[in-house]
Amino acid sequence: MSDNNKVYKQKMSERRTVRDRGALPGQLVELLRVVQRCEAMWALEDRIERSR
Repeated sequence: MSDNNKVYKQKMSERRTVRDRGALPGQLVELLRVVQRCEAMWALEDRIERSR
């Protein structure tokens, strides 16, 4: 698996810390951004692998 999984786990850990201190709507927006970023990286990796 790629480093994306590590990035995702790290961001989730950071989000948990923020969640304990911050407002829920802002946290949801940030979480969705992390998920979108990971999905974009995964899609790019898939395209690269298919092009080989």
